Amino acid sequence: MNETPDPGPRTPDILLSLENVDAGYGPIRALHGITLNVRAGEIVTLIGANGAGKTTTLLCCSGIVTPTSGAIRFAGQAIHGQPAHAIVRHGIAQVPEGRKIFPRLSVLENLRLGAFTRSDPTEIAASIDHAFTLFPILAERRHQAGGTLSGGEQQMLAIGRALMSKPRVLLMDEPSMGVAPLLVLKIFETIRTLNREGLSVLLVEQNARLALKLAHRGYVIETGRIVMEDDAKRLLADPKVQEAYLGE
Repeated sequence: MNETPDPGPRTPDILLSLENVDAGYGPIRALHGITLNVRAGEIVTLIGANGAGKTTTLLCCSGIVTPTSGAIRFAGQAIHGQPAHAIVRHGIAQVPEGRKIFPRLSVLENLRLGAFTRSDPTEIAASIDHAFTLFPILAERRHQAGGTLSGGEQQMLAIGRALMSKPRVLLMDEPSMGVAPLLVLKIFETIRTLNREGLSVLLVEQNARLALKLAHRGYVIETGRIVMEDDAKRLLADPKVQEAYLGE
């Protein structure tokens, strides 16, 4: 596989935006004035050290964590403060860190649960077929319990489940974690394919080099604050980013 894919063209329309977002857990403040955006048709990556606030940023976008101040908008409409199921209906879906599939349910049942916002059985069946086309191994394991899959297969299932809601923006939290290297490449190829089909992606990924090679743009977060923003290729070539996150 080409490890440095060209993500292709993108449009300037902003789909998802965070404006001066603060958030935390009880007395602990995790985010300090986060501002970022994801445009239609692009992949944006958020890189930073463990504990920098990457996951909290995604959880704010998906409605699991409520910001204490600031605004989150989707297609121009304010969504901060709305419950997670309402945000899914807007067109945002998350692939969570650690996958969090339903281990006792089959692959097929996990996928069907991802379509809880939809009602047309024909369209739902078509989305299941699309997931099986993206990840043929899931088709082979459709009646197998999710908890018996390998780490990489579970990650594929988590992505397929998120796609079942037909999102416009996909939030991805550490998709390579606990996944064999060959399957990591397959998953990243799939992200590129989905983006070329029109899906926008906000990606948090421990492998910063791979994330920046895949993305159009990137943000660097440190202790809950965005400290850098640039074209992904320029961030990849930046000596400070290389030293801090790329091991150079």
